[in-house]
Amino acid sequence: MLSTKRNKFILLFLLFIVLLMSGIGLINTIKEEKKQYYLDVQNELLRTKYRTTHRYFKIMSQDIYTMYSQNTKLITLLQRAQTSKGKTLKSIRLQTYKLLKRNYKRLSNMGISQIHFHTKDNKSFLRMYAPEEFGDDLSNNKKTVLLANKTLQAQEGFEACRFMLGMRFVYPIFNDKKEHLGSVGITFSSAHILKSITDDFVYDAHILVSKDIANESIIQKEYLSNYKPTWETQEYYIESTTHKSINNQNLYKKIDTPALEKEIKEGIATKKPFSLAATYNYQNIILTFLPLPSATSIENIAYIVTYTESDYLSNIRIEREYLIILFTAILTLLFLFSIYIMLNQEKLKELALYDSLTKLPNRTLFMVEFQNEINRAQRYNTKVALMFLDLDGFKAVNDTYGHQVGDELLKQVSEILSTSIRKNDIAARLSGDEFTIILSDIRDETQVVMLAQKIIKELNKDIIINHKIISIGASIGISIYPTSALHIEELIKYADNMMYISKENGKNQATLYKKKENN
Repeated sequence: MLSTKRNKFILLFLLFIVLLMSGIGLINTIKEEKKQYYLDVQNELLRTKYRTTHRYFKIMSQDIYTMYSQNTKLITLLQRAQTSKGKTLKSIRLQTYKLLKRNYKRLSNMGISQIHFHTKDNKSFLRMYAPEEFGDDLSNNKKTVLLANKTLQAQEGFEACRFMLGMRFVYPIFNDKKEHLGSVGITFSSAHILKSITDDFVYDAHILVSKDIANESIIQKEYLSNYKPTWETQEYYIESTTHKSINNQNLYKKIDTPALEKEIKEGIATKKPFSLAATYNYQNIILTFLPLPSATSIENIAYIVTYTESDYLSNIRIEREYLIILFTAILTLLFLFSIYIMLNQEKLKELALYDSLTKLPNRTLFMVEFQNEINRAQRYNTKVALMFLDLDGFKAVNDTYGHQVGDELLKQVSEILSTSIRKNDIAARLSGDEFTIILSDIRDETQVVMLAQKIIKELNKDIIINHKIISIGASIGISIYPTSALHIEELIKYADNMMYISKENGKNQATLYKKKENN
């Protein structure tokens, strides 16, 4: 018995562990999916902001280009510059600068970091990079310029300008005879782009620039100071001046961990936008990386990176902890309840199937045992007898001496019934003072009647309870399988009817049901 209980306990404990781990795993999976969904939403939000900003910049650059292409004085100066050299070219450049100067400050305030004119042979003609500054000492020869002059179509893309990274829109310029004169490049600084897509929830934002781009010969050593190594990825520099001017609460480097670096590396390897979750001082931060391809290549020339606070991720973490605690508590209670059931199995069985007062089988167990005995009699071609017994005078005992004496009387009656029958026979209490007796392997029906009369005789004897002499009797009805009937319902009915006939005939007697009595 102890070995069986121990084995059950071990199996139950293993089941508890499996369910606990499975439940926690399922909770974690659901929460990770919710977290990833939210990260995807944040990623799409940044992409939407960037697309909106890009569309705005493009419309603005087209308007500026239209304004320049319709300026007859500017077109004339650009046409003269095609064949001029030396002092003449410088004079034309100065005239062009003065012509555009009054509008450039307004354009600069709109986020334009540079306006660069090139001749049709890709040589720099005029580069305006501040309201009071211009020059031509360095020709970018960037791919957007080369493509615009070659294809005579507008080009756009992120490029590393002389000072900083930016979004460049390049348009070919023609005179009124549709002759190609060169191109104009309009560049919006990365700093202005960042300011356009950040909000109060963004702790930090910066641009990562491809090292291959930053190290090109076009970017002279004096400008490389704008680009610093970053912990986020070894293939990119951080555009440091932009980072310093944009960030609100500098979390850069503070959240650096080997695990986060690995996640960033894996994300960049996909060449797609991605978002990651990080924690700093119990604050949940979302890192979003938006790739920026160049004009002529699928390779990402740069990344926009934002660090955004997220209460939602905090709520997911708290919800996960609460769910795990709740699930563990419920599972533990179920485990303890199962242990209780296992340790008290016999007791619970007794409560469910046995009468609490007399300890005899109750109505439920009686029905089960009676059916089992009938089935057994069918297999072995034997007989089963059923006695229905009702005490005579029991109500008077209760009324006279109280229920406590009545209960004790029922206990002693149960003892008398149990000792009057064989070990393989069954005595049961149905309710109140009604009892049944199942007698198996009956050979002679007269012996059943004789046993019933013996039980009545025993019950007629005086019973002493609390120094009080109690006298009762009993009326018994009997049915026999298969002589009286074949089905359990009929056998119970006939035995019950015979018990009432015994009472009507004077009580303290037993009556056997016989089919011929009803014919």
